[in-house]
Amino acid sequence: MARQGREVRMTHCAGLFSRILVPVDGSRFSMKAVELANRLAMDHDAEVRLVHVVDSVVMHQLCRFSREPYETVHANMEKSGKAFLDDMAGRLRRAGVRVSTVLREGSPHEVILQEADDWGADLIVIGKLGKRGVSRILLGSVAERIVEFARVPVLVAGE
Repeated sequence: MARQGREVRMTHCAGLFSRILVPVDGSRFSMKAVELANRLAMDHDAEVRLVHVVDSVVMHQLCRFSREPYETVHANMEKSGKAFLDDMAGRLRRAGVRVSTVLREGSPHEVILQEADDWGADLIVIGKLGKRGVSRILLGSVAERIVEFARVPVLVAGE
């Protein structure tokens, strides 16, 4: 940053981030996170890793309520996650960004934090989650847990 009087001007800082992890869940918020990561990756010549987590708790609840066999629900959730990952990765590749994808199963915030550590991410860009009321009090949001426990900077993309 350079100071000139009261004006603060940002200078180009290529290389500040080299590995950007972007958790995606198919929501419009995660699409915003991908857009933001795209711009950051281009500015910093960074690699992006998209990660989608099949939430094991949600999967078991869907099995209970839909009365579908576990294998069917699991396959459908994986198929949906892979399709979204492929779509977002394609957008980044067309923009010239180096990108990889990961599909995992488990507790989303735990899997995301572990992936960030294992891959050596130096930034996490995540979409906010618009939970309100009782569900927010009881569950919180994945983004809040990532912000709280991440070992690297976290950028939360909103509207």
